[in-house]
Amino acid sequence: MHDMKRRTLVLAAGVVVGGLWGAPAMAGPTPSMLSNTCAGCHGPQGVAPGPSIPTIAGMPYNFLKLMMTEYMKGDRPSTIMGRVAKGYSDVEIDAIAKHFAGLKWGVQGGASVKGKSVDPAKAEKGKALAKECEKCHEEGGKKQDEDTPRLAGQWLEYLQVKIDDYKTNEKYPQPKKMKSQMDKLSVEDLDAIAHYFAGQK
Repeated sequence: MHDMKRRTLVLAAGVVVGGLWGAPAMAGPTPSMLSNTCAGCHGPQGVAPGPSIPTIAGMPYNFLKLMMTEYMKGDRPSTIMGRVAKGYSDVEIDAIAKHFAGLKWGVQGGASVKGKSVDPAKAEKGKALAKECEKCHEEGGKKQDEDTPRLAGQWLEYLQVKIDDYKTNEKYPQPKKMKSQMDKLSVEDLDAIAHYFAGQK
């Protein structure tokens, strides 16, 4: 009787192990699934529905990954992003960055373009002042590369808030060349530059 029980247990274990070996590996969450949390603020396709949030669809992969990593490590000040980013692993952040980098800019009917109205007079003033900015943010802020995000067509309010962060928050990480240019410009100048880039399409 004892041998019968032992034989039964061995056979059962074999069935379980065989079933596990024969079954396909459980797939993890896809990049699209991982990015669902981001949609609450940045929109389901990375196109921001609200004026204080940036559109991230189509931004450079390396830039998005760097931002998320800085938020995760607490190297970049934030209200919500730091808490959100801490919930992801390095591998998941990499997948999310690739997901949004692969999306098309402004796919939701231009929802990313304007909140407050762009002031044409300020935008014209900003165009002249933005010459130094356009050494990196070329083509009216449309050009992107590994280190440079798109500015053209972002919400005006978002650009105003970010420019103020760069201007007034010493802890806000930024390239030295950008800081040196920001220091030369007044608050009014920077607001005009925000109007200029927000008005680009």
